[in-house]
Amino acid sequence: MTAELTIVLPTFDRRHVLERTIGCYRELATRWPLLVIDDGSHDGTAAWLSSLGLRVVRHPRRRGLPAARNTGLRLATTRWVLFGEDDVLMPNDHPEHLLAEAGRLAKAGAVAGRLFASTEWTLPAAIPAEAPRPQLDGDRLTADFAAPLPHARPLPSLHACALVHRAAALAVGGYDERLFDSAFREESDLYARLWRAGLACWLTPETWAVHVRHRLGGGARGQAGFAGKLRNRWSYWRNDCAFIDRHWRLWRRWVDGPGPGVLKAAAAGTITRQALRAAAGE
Repeated sequence: MTAELTIVLPTFDRRHVLERTIGCYRELATRWPLLVIDDGSHDGTAAWLSSLGLRVVRHPRRRGLPAARNTGLRLATTRWVLFGEDDVLMPNDHPEHLLAEAGRLAKAGAVAGRLFASTEWTLPAAIPAEAPRPQLDGDRLTADFAAPLPHARPLPSLHACALVHRAAALAVGGYDERLFDSAFREESDLYARLWRAGLACWLTPETWAVHVRHRLGGGARGQAGFAGKLRNRWSYWRNDCAFIDRHWRLWRRWVDGPGPGVLKAAAAGTITRQALRAAAGE
C-alpha cells in the first residue's frame, strides 16, 4: 500500500538529544517513510543516523530550521508530511490518528494533536493530567496545546509537530526562510498563510505527543556565552515583530487583545528579562 504521509525530522547539532528519542522515530519508520534533515550539524549526526539505516539528507552548511523543513517538504512524495522534532516523542499510533482526523475535518491544511511538556525521556502510559487554563492568549498571540480540549477545534496556530498538507504548504511558499536564527514563529507563520489560502488548521484531542523540556543544549537555541544568548533573544524579538505585523488581525478572529504596537512592546519586555536572566547565568 502506498504511504499517505512522510515523517520529516529536522535536526541540528542535537545527536545527544536524538540518542534519547530516535527509538521512537525508528519504531514509526517501520510503518511510515522517515526522512531526517540534518541542517549542517558538526557532531556527526548524519553519519550516526545513516549507520542506523535511516534516510538522512544533510545540508552542507546550516541554513536554519525553516529551510530544513522546506527540504523535507520538497523531497517527500506523499500527500501529507508529519513533522517531528528531536526532543518530541510520539505514540506509535499518532500518524494514524492524525490522518483519520485530516480525512474528516473540513478544509484541513494542517492537523495536530495535543502537546504536553515532560521532563522524562519516555512516553507516559496514559494522557497526562489536564490543568484548566485558556487555550489562546491574545496578549502574546500564543496557544496552549495542553489545555483541555473536548473536541477538535480550528485554531489560528498549531505547534511544530503537525500533519501538514504538502502541496498546500508548498503553494503558500513553505516555511519562511527569512525567519532563520531563532527557530521561533516559523511554524505559526505557515499556519496563518494556510488560513489565508482558505484552509483550516485543527487541533484534535484524538492523539497527543510529549515535548521533553531539558537542559542538554545544542541546536540553534544552544548558542554559547552571553553574546550568543543575546543574539538568540534578539532574533526571537525580530521574528515576533514580523509575525505580529503579518498576522495579528487573523488572531483577532479568535481572541481579543491589544494592537501591534502594544504586542511588540510586550515582546520586547519579555526578551529583555530573558537577556538579563542569561547575563545573571540563570
